[in-house]
Amino acid sequence: MTKTTSQQGMLHRFFPFLAWLKGYQISTFRSDALAGVTVAVVLIPQAMAYAILAGLPPVYGLYAAAVTPLIGALWGSLRQLATGPIAIMSLLVLTTLTPMAEPGSKEFVELAFLLAFMVGVLYIAIGVFRLGLVMSFISHSAVKGFTAAAALIIIATQLPHFLGLSVSRHEYILPRLVEIAKGLPNLHISTFAVGLLAMGLIFGVQKLRKTLPAGLIALVAATIAIVVFELHLKGVAIIGKIPSGLPHPMVPPMKFEIISSLLGPAVVIALVSFAETYSVGKAISSQTKQKVNVDQEFIGQGLANLIGSFFQSYPVSGSFSRTAINFATGAKTGISSVISSLSVILALLFLTPLFTYIPKAALAALVISAVLLLFNPKEVFVLWKKNRNDGIVAVTVFVLALLTKPDYALLIGVMISLMFFLWMTMHPRIVRITKDPELNMFVNADALDKPSCPQILQLRSDNAIYFANAEYTIEHLLERLNEQATPVRFLLLNFEVVGFIDITGTDELRVLLDELKLRQVRLAFLSVHLPVKQVFESSGLLEQLNTEHMFERRETAIAILFEDIDHEYCKKECPYELFRECSTVK
Repeated sequence: MTKTTSQQGMLHRFFPFLAWLKGYQISTFRSDALAGVTVAVVLIPQAMAYAILAGLPPVYGLYAAAVTPLIGALWGSLRQLATGPIAIMSLLVLTTLTPMAEPGSKEFVELAFLLAFMVGVLYIAIGVFRLGLVMSFISHSAVKGFTAAAALIIIATQLPHFLGLSVSRHEYILPRLVEIAKGLPNLHISTFAVGLLAMGLIFGVQKLRKTLPAGLIALVAATIAIVVFELHLKGVAIIGKIPSGLPHPMVPPMKFEIISSLLGPAVVIALVSFAETYSVGKAISSQTKQKVNVDQEFIGQGLANLIGSFFQSYPVSGSFSRTAINFATGAKTGISSVISSLSVILALLFLTPLFTYIPKAALAALVISAVLLLFNPKEVFVLWKKNRNDGIVAVTVFVLALLTKPDYALLIGVMISLMFFLWMTMHPRIVRITKDPELNMFVNADALDKPSCPQILQLRSDNAIYFANAEYTIEHLLERLNEQATPVRFLLLNFEVVGFIDITGTDELRVLLDELKLRQVRLAFLSVHLPVKQVFESSGLLEQLNTEHMFERRETAIAILFEDIDHEYCKKECPYELFRECSTVK
């Protein structure tokens, strides 16, 4: 590698956008500009709605939307990913900070900035130290259960705005639903009518033409209704005056005791939000053929949150809906997100007076319509049918998220997933292998209920052999040997899926070797991978094994082992003719 190439690689590591800006053309800009403006039309109302969901004044959603899409696009790895406020992240901000401060208060707002700062630092640390593999610990089943529950919780938080009810805040969803039900006799008809108008327009426009900005059309219509009929004077809540201008740079308040209390929730929020970002990225990359660089994406999302926190932004993430719109409208590079950010900045500078009379019921309708897509209980049932363990994880997370804090539920789901994984690795499947003469291939004898050679018992362990399962594996191998009613001469262990073995594993193989000697059964190995063979050698086990009985090919193993079995037994008592060698002694 030349010095120039190395320098370019380092430059692209710190400024990844330079790679796709090189050779940027006017025709590409046209596509990006159209996509960016289209996304901004959706982003502006969503940002205000999600800020209210997070317990913040609407303007902070706009501040987040003004800064973070630009940063996320320039420093991330996916060119069409649309970063900004999202529903689930907003919900987690609300549930995390509500016990610490009154939503909407100055203290609450400052805590939201600090939370964004902490999430950003965590993201950047994961990306810089290339720890993106941490995402492997968050199972899809846990995320699906969490997402479905989060959708219901978000809807519950928006119902008071949608119905025009005044209810006290609750940490959990069930008491909130009970209070909403009790308050239904006090339903504010005008507010409910505005909410229904907005909801009807959103679904109607989407059904009529998906390319139209249904949310914006609904908000404009609802706002016109407010102004024309003076509904704000009749009790319909509006978002009120939004300060114009750009956010003033500020440093989030740094207090050790607050940071320590927010560290746990920040980790959960970071992982949950990136799980959505990652799933969005995978969906888009499969169509654009881009490679998802998880570590670079962590850096991009980290910088978006970190820099955003200095411009009064709360935690953000990649948005599924806006990314889909960005891609569908022809975005080619991250410039589309730069255009979206600039559009929001222009709105903050010149259009905020137009937002004054937007009804909160219409914003609630926008949020509810968006998260309804997240609630898909059918996926949980499909998981249950496909894999019972995945189904248990999804249902557990779903139920716990409704009964406790959502972030706690996800952590418990991750722990249960890991427990199931450990249980499976601790109890590997031991499979009996035989040859099917009709198919002329080796098959799973247990699954197909096929006979195997009475004198050459072929067994395969379907996992690595390490300290947690070594004893179980050897005991199970001996149990399978005990099941044979015929005089077994060779135990042929198939190691084709055993990619790892530790010292405990080799010690247990010595136990097996000693037991087989007592039974006058010889041990042979098939398809031992080099790393496993190296452990055999370093542990001294290789010296105790007959290296002539370690085979690469099954046909070779059968041919050589067949020479040393009892051919008289084959001729007089064995009813099977499984190998081609059998015909030579029958």
